[in-house]
Amino acid sequence: MAFEPVYDVVRLSSRKRIASAQTVAEARLLPAPGTVIARVLSITAETKVGASEVFAGEARYGGRVDFTVLFVDVDGKNHTVAHSAEFSDKIESPRIGAGMQASFSGEVLDTDVVNVSSSEIKLAAVVEIRLDADESEEIKCLVGGGAGIYGNSEEIEYSVFRASGTGTANLSSTIADVKATDILMSEYRAIVTTRTAGVDSVTINGLIIGDILGETEDGLAVSYRTEIPFSEEFPADGARQGDLVIARACVVGAPRIEADEDGSAIISDYELTISYAVYGDGKTEVVSDVFSATNELMVTSESATVCKPRLNATVTDRVEGSVTLEVNMPIADNILGMTAAKVTVSNAAAVADDEMLVEGVVGGNVIYYCAEANSENSVAVELPFSLKVAVPGLKENDEVYVCAEVVAVTLKIRRGNEIDVRADVAFEIYAAGSSTKCVITDLSEGEARIIPSSAISVHVARPGETLWDVAKATGSTPELVMLQNPDLELPLKGGERVLVYRYLSK
Repeated sequence: MAFEPVYDVVRLSSRKRIASAQTVAEARLLPAPGTVIARVLSITAETKVGASEVFAGEARYGGRVDFTVLFVDVDGKNHTVAHSAEFSDKIESPRIGAGMQASFSGEVLDTDVVNVSSSEIKLAAVVEIRLDADESEEIKCLVGGGAGIYGNSEEIEYSVFRASGTGTANLSSTIADVKATDILMSEYRAIVTTRTAGVDSVTINGLIIGDILGETEDGLAVSYRTEIPFSEEFPADGARQGDLVIARACVVGAPRIEADEDGSAIISDYELTISYAVYGDGKTEVVSDVFSATNELMVTSESATVCKPRLNATVTDRVEGSVTLEVNMPIADNILGMTAAKVTVSNAAAVADDEMLVEGVVGGNVIYYCAEANSENSVAVELPFSLKVAVPGLKENDEVYVCAEVVAVTLKIRRGNEIDVRADVAFEIYAAGSSTKCVITDLSEGEARIIPSSAISVHVARPGETLWDVAKATGSTPELVMLQNPDLELPLKGGERVLVYRYLSK
């Protein structure tokens, strides 16, 4: 056989965080004519990223922030006012390519009250926009050299992009026998708990959680919580059982009160949206080093970064703390509810195999009643946390991205001026492992090698050397080394004398 290098083209796929940026949305909220604002009880802000365009080097996006404010007027009555503020901006990065399969997501990091007067409320929200993409890269690599070429092979494991899509589902839930006669505000969130690939399909399981703040006939706020599971199957052409599924869910809910002779109920209708991507496993043997006993070889090689999605999982943990009322605030006699419950993750990292460090803040507003003042009041909650969470399958050097949602909150008045808060939090984790591989992209045969003139070569082995290392060092073939050194034990311990004999003609 002649010198005939054989190449293959490997397509590496991965979900990557391409870039992120922050933008600010501002809003001016006005109460109904004749209504005088006395104090603000709660502010919620939710964001949605809408239309987007991706070009080489930049991505343009638009979206909005939906603000909802609960306040009490000078007569002690509850009011809700809402406003949507639109925003548009762009993210610039050399990693952004035209036509990439981009996925935008947004999170409200902070909401500030710029100004509150008796007639208006000015708000500002800081929104982080994240750009993720399903990226693919093709690399050319040597897989064989032909006759007389000895190659050191290495296995490369990588991911293969199978499919992606977005699916929707409509669901509903009912809270029976409620005392509320009106809805003040509502908040809904969706949590993905498991993601499974089937044949040309994916199944996404999770929870929809709703926090609803209503008002009773006597004008007091009252809170309700709803939780329903979901299990949805969506098409994913090319998916196979055992593939890795990456999925995120968001939900929009609309509550209403229905009354009959049996009482009143709160019915929530949901539109659930799930985006997903599927990755399979691939592996191939490539030649990472070559030599020839007869000819010089000219090798062109390059380093390839192999980023492989490892897991997308959901784990839960608990954050506990307390909030103390300021001395000038009314004492708390009854808890009426908690609004704007959210988790902001500031740091996440794999600190060991199967273990993740996650840090951030659980925040919200606790609304309570003071009997002495006959008033509804609120206090902001901020519980910083630093948790080590068990994540089976995680590797120490993995790159980790985490988003989190509050599953449930328990509130208890310890004393009149102190409230204990216990929050169960679900962390949705995406992790990917990266490795650098050296691949040969081009191989050509050069001049004939100068054959050693000695009849014998002696090689003193170093610890851990392989048969490949010895053959390359002595300029002979691996078969010849073993033929002439049949008692050689591999891998070498170090210090062994390896002899190679040659036939020399006069």
